[in-house]
This record gives sequence, structure tokens and C-alpha cells, in this order.
Amino acid sequence: MEVRVNHIVLSLGEAQAPAVALRCRSHAAFISRLATYDGGTSDVVYGPGDPAEALAALAAAAGVVGDPGSADEAVRYVPTQAARGRVGAEEDGNWPQSPASRQRKTLRRTPGALFTFPLEKPAADTTAPLQVFITDWSPSPAACAVAVHPGHPLSDGLPSGRDAAFTGRYCRHPLTGDLLPIWVADWVKPEFGTGAVLVNPGHDAVDLAFGRSVGLPIRFALAPHDYDEAPANWLNPPVVKTGRAIRTGTTDGLDFAEARAAYFRILSERGLAVEHTDIGAGSFPVATFGEDGPAKLGWQPERRTVAGDGQDTGTPVRLSASPALAAADPRVRQASLAVVAASTTVETDLLALRLMLAEPALGPVHEQAPEVTMVGPVTGATEGVDAPVLGLALLTAAGATESLAVKAPQLEAAQRFLDAHERIAGVVPSDGDADPATAKAAAQIRGLLRRQDTKQAFTQLYRLQKTLAKAESVAEGSVVIYEVLARIVAGLPSRYAEERLAAAWQQL
Repeated sequence: MEVRVNHIVLSLGEAQAPAVALRCRSHAAFISRLATYDGGTSDVVYGPGDPAEALAALAAAAGVVGDPGSADEAVRYVPTQAARGRVGAEEDGNWPQSPASRQRKTLRRTPGALFTFPLEKPAADTTAPLQVFITDWSPSPAACAVAVHPGHPLSDGLPSGRDAAFTGRYCRHPLTGDLLPIWVADWVKPEFGTGAVLVNPGHDAVDLAFGRSVGLPIRFALAPHDYDEAPANWLNPPVVKTGRAIRTGTTDGLDFAEARAAYFRILSERGLAVEHTDIGAGSFPVATFGEDGPAKLGWQPERRTVAGDGQDTGTPVRLSASPALAAADPRVRQASLAVVAASTTVETDLLALRLMLAEPALGPVHEQAPEVTMVGPVTGATEGVDAPVLGLALLTAAGATESLAVKAPQLEAAQRFLDAHERIAGVVPSDGDADPATAKAAAQIRGLLRRQDTKQAFTQLYRLQKTLAKAESVAEGSVVIYEVLARIVAGLPSRYAEERLAAAWQQL
């Protein structure tokens, strides 16, 4: 048998209710066992091997933000434009229809343009241009600053107790060539656009409040059509999406929509603007700050993100990782991946995982989507039930995607199966191959398992188990076949070596 040591099953259910988490673990273990006997070596993982290393890699490749001192103790992943674009265009493989449809509705599409603002003196550590996503640039000649979020590459962060600070850096306005100061502001959302905002106090209410709080000039590039510039009629900010262009030179007098088109034409000819539809995905919790967290990481409180290499610099913090962070683990990214996720995580952990897998700077980006198994909710009395019994019932009492109401007969069937297995384990088989009836039944069960129909497979395996238990004499070939099926379904021990079980599985 050819050995393939590159299959990983990731369970995303650990943060769910205990019964749902166990159901996810049961399905993950089953898929891993099935992959092993189908010709590979498979592991089940519940998160990254080294959470601090994975989070540092994610921070270097995309965005990671958080504030250990805030009420929200979450460390959040901010996907890059590249990952959002790839997932939004569904260029990351054929994901299952149901979760993909729900995720498609979650992603927001905002048409606009990317404007490039050349830096006055590019820093040695600044390799990317300063780009700003803008939805309405009709008043853009009046803009007086650019604001970035605290973790932006151009930011040195915000001192404690401050909500805004000047970076000391300037960029050129691509239309006018004017120097615009670059500010850091805590109201800038890292997950929207590029995490940088063009500040135009004369034409936006949020920008107006910010400009007044830090002392920025308030200029105008749009005015009502009947504006005569008389002091008695001076403009009151903000003037939004109305009127005509003023104080803009050759575009003066143009309707705001015509001015908008003219500015874009000029900038696109200069190579400083391109049409762009921003795919909004939000941000996703991938870790939690906490003094008892198992992982230790260097943090920059002022920038609210990972410090340097995430290990030897910054303020030490402790955190607990989300299972989805495993997508930043090189071992997981390089494997043939299967994912088991609770149905409630489609728009949260599963979408975060999908976006991280699409991050080009994290490593190889797979063209194929992972195998995904969605696990439905669990109701019923599950407390106090032995874990092996409950785990088997959660795996086999219903299809993975179905809601499962755990009832006494299902638990009793699982208990009887486990008890009968122990009795068969004590039987001394006779020499000989499997009888035809056992071989035929086992082949049918194998087909069901390959389709991951654990409910029907268990029903038929239970029937086969009863037949073997009642027989006066059982051939060793039949016992081997039964035990490999019981091992795949329930993870039960066998008297035979793995090589013999694998050979029996392959011969069915």
C-alpha cells in the first residue's frame, strides 16, 4: 500500500456546545481513519501547532488587530484585499454549495476606486504604495489629510489614552500634488478598503468631526449650483454629493458627477487610480487574550497588533487560539485538508479559515477547496453519558448535516454495539477466509463509508456484528473484515496489525 503522509482533518467545533464539539470530533476522527485506510496517513488537529508562531505569520501576511485592555479580548484577523477578492470571485476551489451560498451573502460588495497617494519620502521599510479606497471622489480636491488605522504599516501607533496622532509623514495628493499629512485615527476600520481613509472635512460628517478635533483645515470643492461665493452665503460643512465643482481649476462649474468622472480620467491616465470593487468580509476573532492562555506572544499596544517577529519584541501577552488559526500553520497549508465544522460557524470560523487559506503571503494557495463536512446542532439529554457511547451515537444516529435529537434508543444501540464488540474480541476464530455473506455485507458497508453515510453504515455493521456474535464458529477472514470496519466506524481496537487491517479494507 502506498503511504501518503499529507492528510489533515481540522475540527472547527471546539468553541461550540460540548455535544456539538464532540460530534465534530467524532466526524473528524472518522474521516481521518477512513483516509488512513484509503492509502495515506492522516492526523486530526484542533488548531495550530504553535499558536504564537501562526499568529505572527498571519500578522506578517495580512492583518491582526486587538486591544488587550479593552472589553473585547479578541485578537482579530483582517483579510487582505487579495484574499477577499479571491474568495469573493470564488477562485479558491469548489466549496460546498450550502456554506458557499451563505458566505456569498455575507460578503459586501462596494464599488469605487483605488487612489494611489505617493509618499513624500518613502521610508526604507515601506515597500507598498499608500492606496486609499474611495467610493465618492467628487469633492476629493478639497481633501486635507489621509488617516490610517493604528496597525497600518505607516502608523507608529497611538499613545495610551489618545484616539488620534500625526505620523510625521506626508503623501502627495494625486490630483493637485499638495502635501497631505498622514494621521493615525482609531475610528479608521482596518477591514474596510485598504485601512486608509481620505479625510475631507468639508464634505463628510465623520471627517468634519475628526478635522475639528485635531485642527485640520476645512476646504470646499463642491457647492450648490446657485452658490455665488458672497460672504453672506458662505458654505456650511458638510456638502455631500451635490452641486458643482468650485476652486478646482479647469473642472470648475462641472456637475459633481461630471467632476467625478473627470478626476478619475486624469488619475487613471497618470496611473494613480483604478476602478475597484471592495469585497467587505469584516474581521474575525482568531485568538483571545487572557492571563491563563497557553501561548505567549509579543504585542505592540500602541499599534494594537503583533510586534516584529511576534516573539522577542513588544509587550508579552498570553492568548488562546481559535481552531481556524490552523490555516496559518504551514503543516496544515501543505496538507490535503479536510474540515469538519459546526453549521453555526459558516459565516464566522469557516469563512475566516477560507479567507486565510486564500492569503497568498501565508504560503501555497490551493486551487482546490478542502473537503468540508458540516455538522448540525444537537439536542437531547447528553450529560453524564460515557464519552465513547455518546461519541458513537453522535456519529451514527443521523447524517452529519442533520439536526440530531439524542434519544435513549440511540444511546442504547451504541452501548450494545460496544459491548458486543468486546465479546467478539474474546472469540477465537477458526482458520479460513470470510464466508461469502460476510464479504458481501462488508463490501456494502465499505461503499457506505466511502460516501460517509455513517448512519446506514452503522446500521448494517450492527446487523453484521449480531450475525457474527450468534455464529457457533467464525472464520478468521470474517473477523478481520469485521474488525477493520469497526475500527473505521468507531475507532475500536483490533487484535490484528494495521497492515493486515489495511489489506483487508483494500480487498473488500
